[in-house]
Amino acid sequence: MSIGLFHTRLIASNSLLGAPVLTLDLVVDTVRKKVSGAASVFQSTWPPVNFHARVWGDYSEARLTPSTENYIILTLDGSPSGPLSQIAQTFSLKGILDDWTSGFVDYRYNEGGQWHYVRHVAVHQAPTIEPQPHERHFQPLYAVAVQQAQTSGDLAQLKTVVQQGEQQVAHQGALRSALEHLNAEIARLEAR
Repeated sequence: MSIGLFHTRLIASNSLLGAPVLTLDLVVDTVRKKVSGAASVFQSTWPPVNFHARVWGDYSEARLTPSTENYIILTLDGSPSGPLSQIAQTFSLKGILDDWTSGFVDYRYNEGGQWHYVRHVAVHQAPTIEPQPHERHFQPLYAVAVQQAQTSGDLAQLKTVVQQGEQQVAHQGALRSALEHLNAEIARLEAR
């Protein structure tokens, strides 16, 4: 196990077609035994799920027998805006891991005002994908900049962000609908 701070990305899924898939992007502080990061649950079948939360929690280590290795007992809570916000928690997880690489978890998340429970799901470390030198990398659109421009009514700033986004995703069809939405917002602001 690493000492200090390290990042791990875990995926929890029962491998059934269309079942929810939980992805945890976590920063682990081994000195304080604290964990923080992001959780997302995605399900492609009806009803579709696209849940996101900031998560925080802690872990402890336990040994089942003197001859076995330590297991990690992980507890996480989460909400859309973090541990210090006044927004109610929308995510909870309890699990047992083997050196941050595999294990089992139970978790629940609140989507649309309803709690969904997922029990005894296998966890594994997400595969790392090394970028190829010939691949083109796009910079992300920053939702904060877009939201600030929309709420302030700063049309020039909103146009700039949209133009940058159009340049970044010229070959990315998946984000085209988001750009169309932003262009519609510009048209609405111009009509004022």
